[in-house]
Amino acid sequence: MGNSSAKTGVRQFVMNCKRKGLKHIVFSPGSRNAPLVVAFGNDDDFKKIIIPDERSAAFYALGMAEELREPVAVVCTSGSALLNYYPAVSEAFYRNIPLVVISADRPSEWTDQGDGQTIRQEGVYDNHIVAQTAMFEEPHTEDQKWFNDREVNRVFNEAMKPGGGPIHINFPFTEPLYDMSNDRSDSGQITNLVALDQKLSTRHKDELQKVWNQCPRKLIICGQMPKHPNLLHQLKQLAKDPSVAIVVENTSNLQDRSFNHCIDRSLNSFQHDHPAIFQPDLMITMGGAVISKKVKAYLRTHAPKHHWKVGFDFPHMDTYKCLTDSFQMDPADFVSFLCEEGFERGLSRYGEQWKQLDYQVRTKHEMAIQELPYADLSVFDLLMDAVPDNAVLHLSNSSVIRYAQLFDALGTLEYRCNRGTSGIDGSMSTAIGTAIAQPDKLHVIITGDISFFYDSNAFWNNHVPSNVRVFLINNNGGGIFSIIPGPKSTPQGDDFFITHNNASAEGICKAFDLNYYRSESLSQIDEQLQKFYDWQDDERPAVMEIITPREKNADVLNDYWKKIKVEDITELKA
Repeated sequence: MGNSSAKTGVRQFVMNCKRKGLKHIVFSPGSRNAPLVVAFGNDDDFKKIIIPDERSAAFYALGMAEELREPVAVVCTSGSALLNYYPAVSEAFYRNIPLVVISADRPSEWTDQGDGQTIRQEGVYDNHIVAQTAMFEEPHTEDQKWFNDREVNRVFNEAMKPGGGPIHINFPFTEPLYDMSNDRSDSGQITNLVALDQKLSTRHKDELQKVWNQCPRKLIICGQMPKHPNLLHQLKQLAKDPSVAIVVENTSNLQDRSFNHCIDRSLNSFQHDHPAIFQPDLMITMGGAVISKKVKAYLRTHAPKHHWKVGFDFPHMDTYKCLTDSFQMDPADFVSFLCEEGFERGLSRYGEQWKQLDYQVRTKHEMAIQELPYADLSVFDLLMDAVPDNAVLHLSNSSVIRYAQLFDALGTLEYRCNRGTSGIDGSMSTAIGTAIAQPDKLHVIITGDISFFYDSNAFWNNHVPSNVRVFLINNNGGGIFSIIPGPKSTPQGDDFFITHNNASAEGICKAFDLNYYRSESLSQIDEQLQKFYDWQDDERPAVMEIITPREKNADVLNDYWKKIKVEDITELKA
């Protein structure tokens, strides 16, 4: 019996994947993908895990690819299986993560002919991938073999280039599927895509210096990105200019006392009263998605004269409706250029205004937090302060990520969230995939109840590591719809927007062999934290379900907004 697939195209494909740097593969069980399972599964150069739920499997691979910063493949059978990958594919697309979807297919002549598990697979991800191709299972000519080689090079290069993203490789297979062979393919002319350093021309430098020096108020906004020490260093140098305000969110993973970390806390004081005081003349944006709806609304209404977007992803994305220039280069290189001679220190106090407001609001925040009754907000105050140093903190979407942005980021933590499409469908699967790829760190997940139950199949496998700890804030469903304006004003509010689940996670934890904790007060949370976090001496992951009063959460948050508002900001005017 052989140790690889009998299909020559599959053996060729596996060798090419290896040469392009693929090391990790997440399998979704099936039959039509047997040639891929046999070929990859019997090759010890690949690390494999098996996740039965396809939607969860793709998010696992997404988290691994994000952490490893290299392609990670997810392999499925034919039919609707690959449609279940779509949420993760779209997330990867909007965050430029090299997720590699490898799908088995029926022969094309059987499409639309009533054959089982046969759908129109080619082009199924057209709108949300950077490259796609279909392989010959048995290349009969040298040209077909050459085609297979060059297509693997092409799609992998597209995935890994700056501003890359997910790719789709479709493999139509005829029966037999399980035959094996000892033959090894030594195919493969590897083509590398050489990325050159992006440099600004002398003309562009002169133009940028002119604009910079003529703009007294300069605002830099940093969205979601992995830790970037070089960029952090350059931004800290630029922050010494009193005319520069640097605004970051927790998911930017840029922490410094000279930055403004909690956008919504500050905007609460001037969004409607005297808003023009903080209108910039020049805005520079970098990184991915920005969570704050308030800052988007503010800057769309009070737009700067100049908006420079920096980075490789979506160069024409015009979030604030005022984009003037887009620079496809590393943000650290761009900011380093702004620190060069010729860029004058501004005469305004714009940056100091932002920081002064930040200090005043933070003082009010700390006072308001001390007076909170037991509710979601007070739970977040405890949890955000109690995450151990050097942990990776994963935040689910909707109300969780918004609550988290009200608390100053901790420099020892790394913040993660699926903000590409902002969906709730794979938060835990993504986090657990990251934890598998980074086994030496504690991974803390804070999630709402709807996100938790929606993605509970994240635990339905044998790969959930012991370094995973989940805080489940159970407020009986849909907390975000009690916070945002609109849903509660409609007759259908409770029934159609808020999902009353009345469910407990205890049964899920028992079914999937997870340690289970339950808390209904701050003191109960605090009493259990030490044991809960003891991941190095406990081989099982753990979930702490925290019950909060749904009927109080919105009122507590609204009262908080009133208490932290700085009533008179005119004194901050330069």
